[in-house]
Amino acid sequence: MTKYDGAIGKVSHKLREFFKHDPDQDEWAERRVPGSERLGVWEPATVWIGFAIAFSIAFIGSQIYFGLGMPEALYAIVIGNVFLAIYSSLIAVASVDGGLNFPLQMKEAFGKKGALLPIAVVGLLVNGWYAFQAWLAADVIRAAWDPSWYLLVVGVVILFGLPSLIGVGAMSDVVEKLVIPIMVLFAAYILFAQVIPAGTSILSQPAPGESIPFFVGVGLTWGTFAVSGTATGDIVRFAEDSKQAVLATIIAFLICNTSMMVLGALSAAALNSLDPYFGMIGLLGSIPVVAVAVVSLWSTCDACHYNATMSYTNLSSIISWRIAGVIGILAALITATTEVISNLENWLNLISILVPPIGGIIIADYFLLRRGFGYAETRVANYNWAAITSFAVAVGVNYYAYVTYPQLLPGLAGLLLCLVAYPVSVKVGVAVLGRTQMGSTFEPHNSVTETGPADD
Repeated sequence: MTKYDGAIGKVSHKLREFFKHDPDQDEWAERRVPGSERLGVWEPATVWIGFAIAFSIAFIGSQIYFGLGMPEALYAIVIGNVFLAIYSSLIAVASVDGGLNFPLQMKEAFGKKGALLPIAVVGLLVNGWYAFQAWLAADVIRAAWDPSWYLLVVGVVILFGLPSLIGVGAMSDVVEKLVIPIMVLFAAYILFAQVIPAGTSILSQPAPGESIPFFVGVGLTWGTFAVSGTATGDIVRFAEDSKQAVLATIIAFLICNTSMMVLGALSAAALNSLDPYFGMIGLLGSIPVVAVAVVSLWSTCDACHYNATMSYTNLSSIISWRIAGVIGILAALITATTEVISNLENWLNLISILVPPIGGIIIADYFLLRRGFGYAETRVANYNWAAITSFAVAVGVNYYAYVTYPQLLPGLAGLLLCLVAYPVSVKVGVAVLGRTQMGSTFEPHNSVTETGPADD
């Protein structure tokens, strides 16, 4: 054997070792987080803070102002975030019971194989968010310094996707030590350089852009985190109890997300323009806007990529945590370089159609059908036909409502349908067909060996 063959063999061995399933670095992707591994409230809260205090969130707030004007934009932002906080808190409470991430919650609700479709849907959608945040950061750099676009966007996507593979603890450190200080300076600049000098008159300015229905503005707010809010279990399962999980969620939405969106709306009103760079292109060589965009969007990309990696890992036994991470980076590269994600409004509408029914089934399954035992018992059926059918019908209802009644809150009809129709269909189906036929068979969790997707 030549030296060349030996080198190839060593590299091949190291690659296999790097990408193999490894419980020490898989972030509990296919297992429940035990009490001994819980991190408390700060790490989950800071990861969620990194999600919410993003440059892109402020820009969405400015878009809402342009469609609604003041003060309606502020009302829409607050209502949307209250709705997000309630919705995500319910899912968070369920997740903390047993330390389940989003894919494991899906398997408990839809059955081991029936869960693969909603897991893939949410994984792809949150992967799209990762691509959008990276594309937006690259776009800010392009506007400031005009580098080669494709080299830039490829570099940003790859760089932004790497830290999330390290884990929640590392992501929390980045947010605490880097993201929060820079975004506080950004908020101070917007307030003292733009909003305060503009005076209180901006609080009653009419919409300068094309008018949108009020609940569309609420829907734009809700859509920002409808996906990650549904997959909040990936983050908050590390909390020690339900109170900590709810606190992390409240910090994320009622404080951070609301503040950033209001800040963006006020900036747009003060500048009287829809400026994605908040008047900072050219300021001090555009260094401030690039720093704000890169740092804040980086932490958001980390969190989105973490969600996507968690989902992909649970789709097949051959997909280890690191393989799933590479899949997420490659998918984001395709999405960002083709710029299919650049139409933000259509993306948010798609999310509102597909995602709320999934969250509705998680909430109904845990709070209505598992009363008294929660996740202490695990579903052993491969398919929960009531959940699968309810999801399909709810998506159709959401699409019909979106086309026919665009003035309504996007996704609300399908969410409510799942909260009501899913538990009713389970009760009726079990009474008529039996638990086995409906996929409503359970066993105590401790009697079931935890396995990956291959054993489904």
